[in-house]
Amino acid sequence: MTESWEGDTTAAWAARWGIPRLEVHERIGSTNDRARELAEAGADPFTTVIAEEQSAGRGRDGRRWESPPSSGLWMSVVAPGQDASGRLLVPLRVGLAVCRAIERAAPGVRAGIKWPNDVQVEGRKLSGILCEAGAGAVVIGVGINVRQGALSPELSSVAVALEEVADGLVDRAALAGRVLFELRELVTQGPVVLDEALGRELAERDVLRGRRVAAGVGGTGIARGINRDGALLLEIGPGDVRHVVAGHVKIHDQ
Repeated sequence: MTESWEGDTTAAWAARWGIPRLEVHERIGSTNDRARELAEAGADPFTTVIAEEQSAGRGRDGRRWESPPSSGLWMSVVAPGQDASGRLLVPLRVGLAVCRAIERAAPGVRAGIKWPNDVQVEGRKLSGILCEAGAGAVVIGVGINVRQGALSPELSSVAVALEEVADGLVDRAALAGRVLFELRELVTQGPVVLDEALGRELAERDVLRGRRVAAGVGGTGIARGINRDGALLLEIGPGDVRHVVAGHVKIHDQ
């Protein structure tokens, strides 16, 4: 664990961002695993873990997440626990927070959400989100590709780094601070809902809406938006709209 990051001390960043604790690691297995340990030890909400490199970074269903050194923002945040009704909505609200933060850190970039937990720019994946419940809290993992040239060749066609689409270099500390600010706005104690305003924003950012997709659980059809409970609405045929609540989705209209 290091006591400084991006030109200042971890204590100074924590104070500036208004969070109770910040840990920064040069190399760690998984920031989510470390944040879970802190949550189990009674860490306060918005305790944050950042790593320069993850050796065992992961996405949903244990999929590997590439986290090369100093190339992105790999962070996990201990958030207030939620009841079962918020299971689908928390990742979507985190996705909105990440989209807003990206657009503030890189003006001119427009970010969208690919249900249930990816953030895309120009049709390629920029960020992944992993929310895990435990110890009366939700651990929110956010990975954002930032630096150009950091992605492996096999990922370059489906993933993108923020600096590839931004008008210059991106300040990772400013990006992290903005993610935390937006998370405080969108992921708080109490019931998680998708009100009318957030529903409109989500619809505007929904990259699947109107496209033919194949859902791992639910079949193949036209994505018709996201329901107020966070389910993907999938039209299989006339009058047959299914609510997809789990699994991966692939776009099939390309």
